[in-house]
Amino acid sequence: MASAPSDSAFLKRAIVNMSLLLAALVSIFLASELLLRWYISAWPFEKPLRKFTHLSEKDRPLRWRFSNTEGRNQLGLRNDDILPKQDDGYRILYLGDSMVWTGETSSGELYTEVIESVLNDSLTAFPKTIEIINAGIPGYTTYQEYEFLKIYGLDMQPDMVILGFVFNDLYYKYLHKPTDGNMLAGDPAIHLSYFDGSQFPAKLFRNSYIAHKVYSAFEILGKIISGRKVYSFENRGDFYLAWKEHGWRRARRLIQEIAELLRCRNIDFLIVAYPISEQMTASSSMEEEAFILFPQRQIKKICQQNDIPLLDLTPAIKDNGGETLYQDYLHFNASGNDVVAKAVSNFIMESVVKGNTNDTDLRR
Repeated sequence: MASAPSDSAFLKRAIVNMSLLLAALVSIFLASELLLRWYISAWPFEKPLRKFTHLSEKDRPLRWRFSNTEGRNQLGLRNDDILPKQDDGYRILYLGDSMVWTGETSSGELYTEVIESVLNDSLTAFPKTIEIINAGIPGYTTYQEYEFLKIYGLDMQPDMVILGFVFNDLYYKYLHKPTDGNMLAGDPAIHLSYFDGSQFPAKLFRNSYIAHKVYSAFEILGKIISGRKVYSFENRGDFYLAWKEHGWRRARRLIQEIAELLRCRNIDFLIVAYPISEQMTASSSMEEEAFILFPQRQIKKICQQNDIPLLDLTPAIKDNGGETLYQDYLHFNASGNDVVAKAVSNFIMESVVKGNTNDTDLRR
């Protein structure tokens, strides 16, 4: 009978100790969450969006675009001012981010300008003059490019739209958040996709920055312990999502919407996919190669499902110099842009001009 009070006291102490431990863990979690949010300027420490005087209310979904200074046109594009389309003109709108914006070739021209010249010189039997509008805007995602198309692009009366697709385009809606202190500061929300938060119990932590960071750290640690090579894109805030299955759901929906929008207007739609320099690394096995090129397989699948002609630039870049064609992790140097100009020119001529389109192709 004397042991009962002792057992009861032990149980109470255990409950108290567990409660204190749980409270301590929760406090550490919350403190870590707040510290990380402060570090990356997430709520409640977020910085206000920069206000641009040259933007109107209809530009709100875009967040930003350049003004018409430093030689840019009225929309801030690296392109001549866009005039009404002539009856004898065939207009191609090339959407994209900095991969289209910073496309200087060895001739000094942008590769969109080179492509335009090549097409007009090569298609001598084609009765119309081909014009390419460079609508690349640094930092844009597929969502912003889609919004630009709806707000401005369709009014340009394009006969064809080319979407330059890069593997940091998956973030919905924005990759960057312009502030007064940093024009292209990273949007804190890009850190909330290291795991799929659409299902329970992960849904409980889908808005926790520290939970995503801890998950990513353990994921990378597990790969290191297993002896598998870890690539920098797996933990880069701008690219990791392209190597996750759940990261392609939004991109799939957006691309499908773009395709349907253009199809109902009889506008041809092509996609050009750009690899990153790290994908040029020689892999030690077929399994590793399959992992490295996971994003290419995903965009190919999306294009096949929606009947969209796709140019994957990976083979052309690999065959013509690989990593030597890059000036940084993502962007090509002049020689790399020469390769892009040639590959895209051939893609347009072979996939479009030679009859692989609908009844509203180049010969209409």
